[in-house]
Amino acid sequence: MIGALRGRIVEKEPTRVELDCSGIGFELRVPLSTSRSLPDAGQEARLLVVMRVTRSGVDLFGFADKEERDVFNMLTSVKGIGPRAGLNLLSRFAPQEILNVIASGRIEVIRSVPGIGPKRADSILKKLQGEAPQPGQVQPMLADAASALMSLGLSRKEAQERLSRVELKPDMSLQELLKLALAQRG
Repeated sequence: MIGALRGRIVEKEPTRVELDCSGIGFELRVPLSTSRSLPDAGQEARLLVVMRVTRSGVDLFGFADKEERDVFNMLTSVKGIGPRAGLNLLSRFAPQEILNVIASGRIEVIRSVPGIGPKRADSILKKLQGEAPQPGQVQPMLADAASALMSLGLSRKEAQERLSRVELKPDMSLQELLKLALAQRG
């Protein structure tokens, strides 16, 4: 079983990385967040790895940190949720955002991810809602606002930075929050 790989990046694409580890090239599928955090081709990187053996061969999935890897494993433990859907979720949301969305039962947010329809979203919630943090720790409006800002072209990091600069009020609407976040300068 492969748990992690350290090597020189040979190729780097948005959702695929090839690492040269002592002369052996390993191709790994990665979420966008991991890809963005990696250095350019020619430099060294270390990725945590999930290895899946299928009828068609061995697939390797790489992650920048333990939290991403653990959420990927949690998502793919749901029947009908494969590695592609897990990577799509992690490409769209940070691991903690995914846990918050699951804990608060926000099926519409999960359904907004490509490749996840109503049945798959429902399966994720039914199986994982007890494993995610409790909704009292969740601010669902922030997850919606971050998703809306990313759909307008901001990166996840830019959206979170803008939202962190907005002073939240208990009676604030999503529209007000978005207006204030968009007024923030990056």
